[in-house]
Amino acid sequence: SGDTQVLVGTQMVAKGLDFPAVRLVGIINADASLRLPDFRSAERTFNLLVQVSGRAGRALPDGRVIVQTYLPDQYAIRFAVEGRIEEFYKREINLRRQLGFPPYTRLIRVVFRSRSQQNAILAANTFVEGLERQRVDQTVGEILGPAQCAIERIAGNYRFHLLLRHSRLGPIHQWVKQTRSEFKIPAGVYVEVDIDPVSVM
Repeated sequence: SGDTQVLVGTQMVAKGLDFPAVRLVGIINADASLRLPDFRSAERTFNLLVQVSGRAGRALPDGRVIVQTYLPDQYAIRFAVEGRIEEFYKREINLRRQLGFPPYTRLIRVVFRSRSQQNAILAANTFVEGLERQRVDQTVGEILGPAQCAIERIAGNYRFHLLLRHSRLGPIHQWVKQTRSEFKIPAGVYVEVDIDPVSVM
């Protein structure tokens, strides 16, 4: 009816909702997601800014977007604001190549969670020891971690994780499978294996 003149929302506002009368979009703290310990943080930030910006002026020609950020020169924010999609892709894909992250490598993430913080980290360390025993040679893959998850605790469970990285999935898949088969899961500890994880949070 047009009675409501201000819409306040989270990232869900960007997910395909159509508000035809929106002329102005303000994005607050646009750089918050860049601080997350995830190799996709720049990609997620860029994607969100582009999507949210698309809410303004869909049916009207005079739409405006105002972005509030502490990092206006950070490439994901600058390229999103300026609509330089291909340049963002080239910059990001080059960084992924240099740092050895997908799509140039494959990842397996193993998460250990328990209501006991000590049991969770002990299980993670024991699993890494098992991986080292199963290592055929130094080229089989790289172990990153274990470390505390960025979201340390969910539903009362402490979480620790590790990443296995290799240019091909087969070697690390077999490596984890063999280690997992010989790993005795401590009571109260749950293990999750995620191949090519969408998030490492």
